Amino acid sequence: MSSLSAAHRAALTAVVQACPDKSLATLGAAVAALRGDKADELAIIVRDEARDRARRATAFGPLLPLFHPREDGAPALTFPRMILARVWRQAIQGEETFLPLLDGAVTVDGEWTLAADRLCAKAAAVLRDRPREVWPEFQRPAEGEPPSTPAELAGCFDLTPLARSALPRLPVWLERPDDNQLAGLRLLIQDCLEMSPEGGRRMIDILFAHVADAERMLRVVTRTSRLADREVTLSHSDMGVFVERLLTSVQARVQKIAAVRPSMGEAAMLGVVDDVTWCAGVLSEMDMSLQVRPDSSWGKTARMARVQVSGQLSGLMKSTSAAVHAALPMKRRVITGRMTRMSPWLEAPSDGEPIEAAAALLAAVAALRGAAVTFGCEADRSALKTELTDYLTTWANEALDSAADGEAENADHVLRLVGVTARFLTLIEALEAARAVRRRAASAEMARLG
Repeated sequence: MSSLSAAHRAALTAVVQACPDKSLATLGAAVAALRGDKADELAIIVRDEARDRARRATAFGPLLPLFHPREDGAPALTFPRMILARVWRQAIQGEETFLPLLDGAVTVDGEWTLAADRLCAKAAAVLRDRPREVWPEFQRPAEGEPPSTPAELAGCFDLTPLARSALPRLPVWLERPDDNQLAGLRLLIQDCLEMSPEGGRRMIDILFAHVADAERMLRVVTRTSRLADREVTLSHSDMGVFVERLLTSVQARVQKIAAVRPSMGEAAMLGVVDDVTWCAGVLSEMDMSLQVRPDSSWGKTARMARVQVSGQLSGLMKSTSAAVHAALPMKRRVITGRMTRMSPWLEAPSDGEPIEAAAALLAAVAALRGAAVTFGCEADRSALKTELTDYLTTWANEALDSAADGEAENADHVLRLVGVTARFLTLIEALEAARAVRRRAASAEMARLG
């Protein structure tokens, strides 16, 4: 089989370079199974690209998360993914002799760091001197958005050597650092500020990209100086932008929470729970890490978010109670003469939309246990759990009594309804009550069959 032509090689190289990281390994395995000269050349192209990306990940490692949007959607400094490959290709031109030093780098210090820092410095120079070559479709961000610009990315590349040594210490700064560790953080920020007036904020942006839980970054921000835990100080510094970004995200999530409807499915309801939990995490961390004045802009925003979410949660709990009563209703039944009493409606559907809607709401209420404390709704949530536990247990026991007394026309249907009550009890974590209902239902089933 003949070898690839220059045109074919260029086309395949472009395709392989455009292949996502997650798919490159799969492509390599698929190509390895092929036979022939052309397949061998393609395998070399894939292998070279994988090696090139590994080297890029080593050299640009501290900045890599900046080229991916945050999973939690919080506003953060990010850059277009395509820029990463373009900057890398420009940075390695004429530096090929240093690239092998990046292979197999596993320690923080070593000769490879010299090569990595050299490439980062060259990347910064390219972004400053020839930005249009790597960022041709650049558009200036709107006011209030993180400054995703070539100059900003160049400034981040300037800080890469400092970030490389700072990242191993980040877990300590996120927890309970001692005085020496706090001094290390503050010295890092000072070093960054000496490089650029925006160096401190850029370093925090880089570190923030490596932290999955956005609210935990408040601990680092408020420790960057001795007075940074005070709003009056932090709000007048470059670091205040991180609090503003988190509060902006809180406001966006509060709007989503306000749009919740009891008829939403389980997946949508769990998404609402995630939003509530995220907001609770941010507001709780602000309470612990930052001294916020109630009458300030930050204080008013946080207070309004608490009030709005608390109101939504109260409404959600009322809807949950109503949904359970609608799914497993009580009907008035004649006992004798004019005497009546409320008893389970044994002809109620044992599946369908009312059952699933109630289940989704119950799962959401159970998942809100931690967040309800932050928003002052835990007492209501606990009361709802107690009320529903009593209602569902009573419903199941009376339904089983009716089936045992021969009052139910369809005993199998009654047992399915009792199974629904056990499912609901499990969802609200009333596990002992759910086990009791299931044991009695199993006994009733055995007695009926035996």
